[in-house]
Amino acid sequence: MSEVVVDAGGPVGVVRLNRAHRGNSVTPEVVTALGDAVRELGEVESVRAVVLTGTGSVFCAGADVREMYAVYRDDGADGLMEYLSDTWMPAVQRTVRALWAAPKPLLAAFNGAATAGGLDFGLTCDMRVAATTARFAESYVNLGMVPVAGGAYLLPRIVGHSAAMELLASGRLVDATRARELGLVDAVCEPDDLMARATALAERLTRGPAATFAALKQVVRLAAGPELDAALRASLAANIALIGRDDVRARILAVMEKFSVTAPAAG
Repeated sequence: MSEVVVDAGGPVGVVRLNRAHRGNSVTPEVVTALGDAVRELGEVESVRAVVLTGTGSVFCAGADVREMYAVYRDDGADGLMEYLSDTWMPAVQRTVRALWAAPKPLLAAFNGAATAGGLDFGLTCDMRVAATTARFAESYVNLGMVPVAGGAYLLPRIVGHSAAMELLASGRLVDATRARELGLVDAVCEPDDLMARATALAERLTRGPAATFAALKQVVRLAAGPELDAALRASLAANIALIGRDDVRARILAVMEKFSVTAPAAG
């Protein structure tokens, strides 16, 4: 079973995280496949736009905590921290850069909860639509970390500084209605209507030639691109420093021990 499913059969392609049994959480391999799928659809001439979504009731729960916990069991706390800094966080950031650079319209269809990196993947998109069942949180703070996937830059850009800081610092969940009020998502609909609504929004962005949209997107994001790259590098450095602290390590291990059995992912 493919953990990232790609449908390129129509003018609006779909990239779907397909790990419902793990809350569509990601490992370095899965997140890399996600970025590669979006990049490859960008090169398919018949595909005019791409929708990013998930299988089941969760969009993406962030990191696969069980996978991280396995690293901890095998290699200890120091091995886990090295894995996070050298493997996991760089893989996530490569995918964020790939999503951000997509030359075609990229829309997030939030079929359910989107937390931490899962939310940040959606923030890279051009538009976002949510099912009424969706929930959102920048939950890195629960691990004692800062957003590694661009959220500290992207969220203020979308909802404004004050609202973003409250969400980033508290890690609290907001529902789809509140997300729409904040401007975090552009539309909310019933779950059964989600893909049709996302497809319709995607089609609104494909009226002109594909080359025109690619040029428009490049111009609109001209200043933001270097800023996002700087924020990604800064967040990576900040997290490497933070996971060297005993109090942060204790938080990470406590969350992993709590969620590795009782939930698919956290953080």
